[in-house]
Amino acid sequence: MSAYDTVEDFEETDNREIFLDDIAYQDTPTLKPLTLLFFVLMIGAAFFLVDHSFNASTYFRKVHALETEANRTADRIEAVNLVSTPMRLLLGGLGVWCLFNAPRNNLRWGGMILFSFLLYMSFLAISLTWSVNPRVTIQKLIVFSMMSIAAFGLARRLSLQDLAKVFSIVCLFYIFGGLAIEIFLGNFRPHLADYRFVGTAHPNSLAAYGTVCCLAAPVFTKRGASVSYLTIAMVVIGIMVLLATKSRTTLAGLIFAVLATRFITFKPNNRIFGVSFMLLIFVAVGMFLSVARNSTLNSMGDAMAMGRTEDVGSLTGRLPLWEELMVAIEKRPVFGHGYLAFWEKDRIEHLYDLLGWEIPHGHNMYLDLLIDGGVVGLSLFLFYLLVSLSVSFSRYLKHRDIGVAFVFGMLLFALVHGTGESLFKLPTFLLFIIVTSTLRLGALPRGPIRVLATQPSPNQNLNTAASDSGENP
Repeated sequence: MSAYDTVEDFEETDNREIFLDDIAYQDTPTLKPLTLLFFVLMIGAAFFLVDHSFNASTYFRKVHALETEANRTADRIEAVNLVSTPMRLLLGGLGVWCLFNAPRNNLRWGGMILFSFLLYMSFLAISLTWSVNPRVTIQKLIVFSMMSIAAFGLARRLSLQDLAKVFSIVCLFYIFGGLAIEIFLGNFRPHLADYRFVGTAHPNSLAAYGTVCCLAAPVFTKRGASVSYLTIAMVVIGIMVLLATKSRTTLAGLIFAVLATRFITFKPNNRIFGVSFMLLIFVAVGMFLSVARNSTLNSMGDAMAMGRTEDVGSLTGRLPLWEELMVAIEKRPVFGHGYLAFWEKDRIEHLYDLLGWEIPHGHNMYLDLLIDGGVVGLSLFLFYLLVSLSVSFSRYLKHRDIGVAFVFGMLLFALVHGTGESLFKLPTFLLFIIVTSTLRLGALPRGPIRVLATQPSPNQNLNTAASDSGENP
């Protein structure tokens, strides 16, 4: 049965037909706790063993303290990871199992989201013909293909709210697992001014996981009920992780995503008021900055930098990097260098020697897309994201599905986050969240997701029943 089994869980309403119709359009939770835990463990293990390291916090501390000149990113480019291949196959196998074991439903495959995604994937595959490093492109295409198969399977098997729960719980495992490992290794030192929470990944990755927890938090509250303690806990944990990692781009992305997601819940008249209020705030801030003292502005700048005042003028070394990347983009502006072919060992070591810090990617999703696929690749990927954003926006306005709001928030977060990081463009857990959620969104029918039946009673209570087994939409 759905998480919203009967309307007895809600307040009485005079317009029961509209109420039932609203429920019928919700992509509501269907997984039992043990099944949800199974997906959490499978997905969490698959990405953890590939993208995480138990020694990440020690390595990050040594690099920050200039105690090592090792370039782990360059070394891993040509290293053979004996664990990654089985984990990729495990992830793809999970997707195949979901594809063939999903219940019958009325999902509508073939919409604009699926079309735009397949168009982008096809372009990446074709980029092999002009790739500057075909071997790397083939390897990364296989990785992306395994991830996409898993995304298709999960999109067919799990509802949007189930996906939000699974992804946020996986993020919680990464966060608390990383905290435990830092404590065990003696690297958990929040009292130090230059401390950043690393866990088993990188501060910017952990901060993005905290954002996922914040955006997914509402799905842990039943519809029509007051905010649950679990929802509050998810938000608190997410914000604490953001503060501990000191990731400024991620914080800006979260603020924008939350405000925009909240904004679409307003009625049309209230939206006009909201826009006017925000404009008033901008004017007030501008007036304050024009009359504030320099000492006050400096203190505010330090606060906005979250204590990381080194190289603020160069965006922590990003501006010199972007200048170097623009030179490479100008050489192949239309079709790029091929999917992830640019980031080879020699080039990573050259950038390290030139700029003095380890560079795993372009730290800008849009520049990285230009490097990989040129203007064509960037346009296709943005087309996919913007189509998904438009569908999520219109569907949420019609049906108020909190799972759709999660997708909307994640897409906005990815677009803002991409101005300073490239994590949502790489075949990692964060891109997997986007692809799986948008594929599920694109497959939802325009009509009701499930057929609801009414059972008359003396109290005129209305019960809902799924058109299939009652277990899955």
